[in-house]
Amino acid sequence: MHYSVTSCVIASLLLSGCSFFSSPKSEPKAVAGQALEVPAHLTAPPQPAQYDIPQLSGTSQRVDTRPPGLVLTLSSSSRVDEEETRARVWFDRNDYTGDLLPFLEQKLGEFFADNRINYQQESELVWLTDWVVQTDTKGMWFWKSEQPRDQARFRVSMEPRPHGRSVAVLVEMLEHQFFQRDGQLLATGIKREETSFLNSFTAFVGDYEFQLAQAQRNRPADTSLQVGTDAQGQPALLSEQSLEVVWSQLEALFEEVSLDVTDLNRSTSTYYLRYERPTQGMLSRLFRRKAMPVLPLANGDYQVVLGRADQLTSISFRDNSGQVLPEQTVADIEQVLVDVVSQIRLEL
Repeated sequence: MHYSVTSCVIASLLLSGCSFFSSPKSEPKAVAGQALEVPAHLTAPPQPAQYDIPQLSGTSQRVDTRPPGLVLTLSSSSRVDEEETRARVWFDRNDYTGDLLPFLEQKLGEFFADNRINYQQESELVWLTDWVVQTDTKGMWFWKSEQPRDQARFRVSMEPRPHGRSVAVLVEMLEHQFFQRDGQLLATGIKREETSFLNSFTAFVGDYEFQLAQAQRNRPADTSLQVGTDAQGQPALLSEQSLEVVWSQLEALFEEVSLDVTDLNRSTSTYYLRYERPTQGMLSRLFRRKAMPVLPLANGDYQVVLGRADQLTSISFRDNSGQVLPEQTVADIEQVLVDVVSQIRLEL
């Protein structure tokens, strides 16, 4: 009689009682340790007590697990002393502040008004706030609401140095109340509330400084370019900058107005240029915010010659043969170049 291999395997499993589907294992029972029994005629070894858990006495105390309050330098004019333990930050005079103490007094008043904080002035450099309410955000989207959590009153004082170039702003909490009856402010929470209020004011000053710096960057640069005459009485543009400064700035200006430098002669302060009116295709219109400036010139070769006239630097525009361009053309060129110089902030 012949058996297949599969049949033999199945028969072996059945006879041995094995199964492919194992039953869940039960958790082993914990075995309690038994104390060591020492015979009467022997001495028990000493037991170390360093791992014993001592019995605690007294009541438990609440611990503040939140991070401590840190004074932040959120404006370019602010700094913090390394060993400072109070909610105090120093402001130093810079180009944005001007006269420092009046600047900080004005910004503090604007900070109170912007956050709708009522206050009274206790003395010349000390302000007492009314209740400042802190809220928690509940819910989300259309169901989001602000729930009042607590409120506090603060004293804000300014301490100017005798030289007037540095002023310290100090915030101290006067009173605190939770809206929930079971709320309690720990000692570490007082410093956190004080630094939070101080950091809000410092950030308010920093935001003003940022806006002022951005406005200064976007302001058109001053340029001294004007229409006049060169040393020979021919129409030219005049600049208050030295000839060397004007020479170094012109290549960047030429690039912006589609004038390609084909040659130059430093000894005669002459640029040889080729002009082609810019054409703005579809891609150019998509990727350029403004159209490229167009000079009132026909396509062709030109010369720009620099010279000195009455302590000014003259910029003479000439055609390919060296003839000076008409006065009206020079005036039209000046209108285009002044706009470009202001945009790319050249020293001309």
